[in-house]
Amino acid sequence: MAHGEAAFARRHTTPSMANKQRQPVWLHDNALFRCTAIELSNDAQLIAQLPRLAMSDPAPAVRQTALLRCNDLVAAQHLSHNDPDERTRVRARQLYFSLMAGTHHNAPTLNDRLRLLQGLTDPALVLHLAMRSHELSLREAAQQQLEHRQYAGPTGGSIHVDRADEDPIFNKARSRALLRRAIVTVAHEIESALSTHDQANAWKWVDALERFVADWPVRWPLPHYAIRASRLLQTAPPPGPAGVLPAPTRRTVVSLARPPHHRPSASAA
Repeated sequence: MAHGEAAFARRHTTPSMANKQRQPVWLHDNALFRCTAIELSNDAQLIAQLPRLAMSDPAPAVRQTALLRCNDLVAAQHLSHNDPDERTRVRARQLYFSLMAGTHHNAPTLNDRLRLLQGLTDPALVLHLAMRSHELSLREAAQQQLEHRQYAGPTGGSIHVDRADEDPIFNKARSRALLRRAIVTVAHEIESALSTHDQANAWKWVDALERFVADWPVRWPLPHYAIRASRLLQTAPPPGPAGVLPAPTRRTVVSLARPPHHRPSASAA
């Protein structure tokens, strides 16, 4: 009976079914199976395909799992700008910043990162490198690029943007003025803390500065207050080995105006 069942299975197994049975689990139709295989398998063919899977798999969860498994700089840069899923873009951006800053265990060599720095157009990433990198030469090179860009003036609309998320609202003068005011305020707090040698408090404000700068439009020079704060931080070593940019949040409401003056009502009086 068993022999007959085997013969029946052979006769009724189509070529497509046979191919599916032979294909590896990381090519399974179910995204959960692919995620599990990508996370746990040591298949050499899978390891070689991880960057491609991170950029091309149709499921966002699979792309994220493949990216975090391979820690590939090119894939992280590509996904941080091009991935249709916002959560994937944010995770890719965090990894991309960490790899470029040298704070990730799989970061490229310092010489490679110094070479890649010359082609960066994202002020948020360059600022991150100038403040967060634990390598003095990279911090200095990033700082020089920030200061050079400060005097370059607005760029044309054809500039390549490698940012994960850019809200077009901040290309409008009024919204950009509010964002600039936020950057100036935080930069002033950093400068005040450093003037009293309170480096711990200064670094608490750095996260806020990076979050605001992440919303600054690429085509406009970064406010010089942020660049000056970064220059002052050159003498204050970055705290700890971590240095990953906090997950950016889209600022749907930006209002730094003074609250309206409250007048007590007659009943309250």
